[in-house]
Amino acid sequence: MQRVDAAGLEIGEGCPPRIMGVLNVSAESPYDPSVFAAPDAAARYVDRELVGEGAEIVDVGLASANKRFETLTPAEELDRLDTAVETIERVDGEPVFSIETRYAAVADRALSSGFEMVNDVCGFADPEMPAVCAAHDAAVVKMASPPDLERPGAIVGVENLLAALERGGLTEKTIVDPAFGGWSVEKTLADDRETFRRLSEFRALDRPLLVSINRKNFLGDLVDRETDGRLPASLAATALVVERGADVIRTHDVVETRDAALIGHALGNRDGDRRSDERRHDAPRDATGDRADGSRGRPDGS
Repeated sequence: MQRVDAAGLEIGEGCPPRIMGVLNVSAESPYDPSVFAAPDAAARYVDRELVGEGAEIVDVGLASANKRFETLTPAEELDRLDTAVETIERVDGEPVFSIETRYAAVADRALSSGFEMVNDVCGFADPEMPAVCAAHDAAVVKMASPPDLERPGAIVGVENLLAALERGGLTEKTIVDPAFGGWSVEKTLADDRETFRRLSEFRALDRPLLVSINRKNFLGDLVDRETDGRLPASLAATALVVERGADVIRTHDVVETRDAALIGHALGNRDGDRRSDERRHDAPRDATGDRADGSRGRPDGS
């Protein structure tokens, strides 16, 4: 797998899992403890609650990507960027700062103002985004989304998620995100469970993988817990996704998630799982579509 250098932080094959903490300067964001309007308070939160607890990347959100809210324009996001820039200037620690945006113009301004990475929740729906990130030599997370700036993550089905990530290409510094969560009315909890089970298939894109599953509904449904009670399920899932190939874990629960990710990395069977995947893909099939090694082919013949 191709490694990505994010402002000196190596991500990918042979590296420990990286933890991405979250800071929001958007009042509509649902997780109140991460929301700040004042740069000084935001900087203290980053130093104490994110970097201090093990986050190596801090993702700063300018707007909620939740489908319940109106999409901000580039100008509205740029108005909020000043608070984000003032915040990172006040942080004592040295994480990699990522800007979450769907707009190339916002990414360009952020990368010129101290940010070092982009988290594109619309997966290059803005066609200028790859060129902007390449011009700044910046790592960029590409979330699986349709080519529509107002519908982040609105993709159903693993094959369609993979196709969405391939659409528009990948820069040399792209990290892929399969878009767990209720991004659209079409996506169900069963869809997220299927993506989780088949997560290792995203290795075929030959790029590091970011996973954001912190307290997601599909986990809460399995354990019958509301958001406040889902941390144990999130940690169990974190260890599993690291074993299945996740290189970056985006989370609000930094210290707990870090520990779970390290367990998955140290004690999981990541290399063995990869070899098993390769054997399943390479084994010859008979006329029924079954493989000669006795494993079953999927209905699409793969």
